[in-house]
Amino acid sequence: MSQKLLHYKHVHLLMERKDERGNPVPFSFRYIKKNGEIMEGENVVCTSVDVKKKMHTIKFLESGQVRTIHDVLLISVDDTRIIVR
Repeated sequence: MSQKLLHYKHVHLLMERKDERGNPVPFSFRYIKKNGEIMEGENVVCTSVDVKKKMHTIKFLESGQVRTIHDVLLISVDDTRIIVR
């Protein structure tokens, strides 16, 4: 089976999903950090979006940790590979 691809400009379709009650749907992701390391996260939800800066703020549900990530540095969300070009 081929892997799903999505352009980073449309990543909000995966990260900002809501369930039937309007609650954020948890997702997993892989991301390139500023130092080049690959960071992985599971069971996170999007808490806010900066459309102009193309950034999402996410919350790790287990730890409560909050991080802001640049959309262009995402590698994958759930089973979907994020592409830049």
